Amino acid sequence: MFDRHRLALGVAGSMGVLSIAATSGLALLAHRFVNQLSRPHALPDHNLFTWKLPHPEPEPPASQRRSLLFHTSDGKLLSGDFWAQPHPAPTIVLCHGYRVTRTYLRPVAALEYKYGYNILLFDFRGHGESESVATSGGNAEVHDLEAALAVAGRQPETLPGKIVIHGFSMGASIALLTSPRPGVAAIVADSPYARLDEILRRFVRWQLASVPSLRRLRSTFPALSWATLAASKVIFRLRFGHALIARPAASFKRWQAQSKGATRQPYPSILLIHGAQDRAIPISHARQIAAQAQLYTIPVETYFVEEASHCGAYGHDPQEYIRVLQQFLARHLGSDFPRGPVI
Repeated sequence: MFDRHRLALGVAGSMGVLSIAATSGLALLAHRFVNQLSRPHALPDHNLFTWKLPHPEPEPPASQRRSLLFHTSDGKLLSGDFWAQPHPAPTIVLCHGYRVTRTYLRPVAALEYKYGYNILLFDFRGHGESESVATSGGNAEVHDLEAALAVAGRQPETLPGKIVIHGFSMGASIALLTSPRPGVAAIVADSPYARLDEILRRFVRWQLASVPSLRRLRSTFPALSWATLAASKVIFRLRFGHALIARPAASFKRWQAQSKGATRQPYPSILLIHGAQDRAIPISHARQIAAQAQLYTIPVETYFVEEASHCGAYGHDPQEYIRVLQQFLARHLGSDFPRGPVI
């Protein structure tokens, strides 16, 4: 009887130790994940960024470029550049992706400037030359885009009500998270995510698979990624004071609710671009965003490319990408649409 009781106590004690060890291990894993996700100015993994960019075009002369420093509503200092046309024109605000900087998008800026648009390039918080503070992959950066849009609207070369947001990956998702603004006529969202949690779980599994000693536990990765992300959400909120998980596909319900108030804003038209071979953010995310936009009567068009990877629609067929983009903007900029490349 005594031996049986001692055995039961021993088993219970061992299970308790294992439970504590497992919980501690999960907490450590979650802390590490949050540290990696939020670390400012981390260098990108170039194996993940294989986008084909436009061939370099001449950038505007120094007299048509100016550097900008501006603050967000939560007090962060951002850095950017404004490339002005010689006359008033629509302004494109370019939004880079996670772990990329505005410098990476300079070829895109030069091409769009050639077509007659003013360009605002800027770095999100924790990227490039902007303030070295934690990144969130979406929610916190909404403040950054709101500040950039306000700055773009104050430039004398920007035609009132003719701002276009052109975002890539994270930048595209942030564009959809941002509430409608008076000056924004259209959003071009190239390869956005619909829910950040689904992307982060994929990233956790990828990290686990990169550790050779854990590969024999591959069958547990889905459950472990769920548990790690659940713990990470708690740690992130305690550390930074706001939610980690951004949900662009859920934005449109909020857009509609806000439009019923006294400060009703017209919805910007959305062009969703995505590649069917995107392994970083599957095209199902774009389809989910499109379905939600249609549900809430948000004007949305799609340009899905069967053979393209993440942000790869331009590289697959540059001329078609430009044609689709220009036709979309011509419909929504009206008589202010720039009529052709500036030669």
